[in-house]
Amino acid sequence: MLRRISITIFVLMVFCLGFSEPVVQPVTQNVNVNVFAHSVDQTFPESLYKSVGTKTFNVQYIKLFADKEQKSYIIKAWYFQPGNSTMNYQIRIVDEKAKKEFVYSFPGVRSTTYIRLEPVLVICPVSFKVYVNNQQIPDEVISSKDGEDSLGLIGLPSDVGGAMLRILTRTESGYKDISEGTAVSKNDEILLQIVAGTFPTGGYRIELDDPDIVYPVTGKRGKITITGKFHKPGKSDYVTQAFTTPSETVQIGKLPGGEYDIIAVIEGLGQLMRTLIVK
Repeated sequence: MLRRISITIFVLMVFCLGFSEPVVQPVTQNVNVNVFAHSVDQTFPESLYKSVGTKTFNVQYIKLFADKEQKSYIIKAWYFQPGNSTMNYQIRIVDEKAKKEFVYSFPGVRSTTYIRLEPVLVICPVSFKVYVNNQQIPDEVISSKDGEDSLGLIGLPSDVGGAMLRILTRTESGYKDISEGTAVSKNDEILLQIVAGTFPTGGYRIELDDPDIVYPVTGKRGKITITGKFHKPGKSDYVTQAFTTPSETVQIGKLPGGEYDIIAVIEGLGQLMRTLIVK
């Protein structure tokens, strides 16, 4: 019964997402295997995405559900590529046991110095591996508190939204969130914010060290490095019984023009990366 309810909820959600025009080009298919990949015309909160990749190629994903048979993701990506070139992304769904591969091609969308993969819904057997080009989506174990397999939407219940690195600029009314690929001015006051994700209780916090800034010179990119530590509550700690989103912000100030690689290495959260363009 629980499985039926879960699948019903998921199907309803899929229909609410709204599909964009079909651009899927399956290279390999097998009618006996339930594999699906399709672009979706929908924007999702950035805080729900986890990310994996490098400073030039990054994949973001939301794990929607997983059960004993199947799993599902929302996947997008960006590739840092100055110029006017274009490229296609390939989502590869691999059955390692049977040595079969299902390949779907999606056109990249040029956005300033980036080529983006718009959100794609992927459904496949739980044992299959999912790749965007050659970058694998990490296999994550979803388990409930009683140790049984978890069914339903949005796994990883202890951390609803993955950790993220935000670039902010100060405005008269507050702060502006700078999206990847959007340039800022040399006159902007810049801040960097680490967001740990959304958790079911309080007691989580982030400590950050002073940032290390290397300014760009002719032919070389600048670099901003942030280190710190993510603290979790102890088993005996009294904590707020409400969802919390711990974050910590450091002020960078005004920066000279150029391109910067931003790397945050936070113990307990891992490594987060962004790029920043200052004009």
